[in-house]
Amino acid sequence: MKEFVNNVLGPTDDITRFEYMQKTNKENGPALVGIELQSRSDYDLLLQKMKASHIGFSEINKNDQLFGYLI
Repeated sequence: MKEFVNNVLGPTDDITRFEYMQKTNKENGPALVGIELQSRSDYDLLLQKMKASHIGFSEINKNDQLFGYLI
C-alpha cells in the first residue's frame, strides 16, 4: 500500500475505499481500492503509473453492475 500511495497516486487523488484480503504473503495480495480523482484527465495518468509500477488491475468502472454496487 505504501508503494502504491507513494509511486502511483497523484497529489490530489483520494482513496475512498480500501479492502485487502491478506493471505500468507504480507507483501502482495488482492485489494479493492476506490479512488476519487480531481479531474477526468487524472484517470489516464493513474493507469499509466499503475502499468509502469507493474500493478495488475481490473477497471470495475467498465462494468455498470459492479460499479453501481460498489458505490
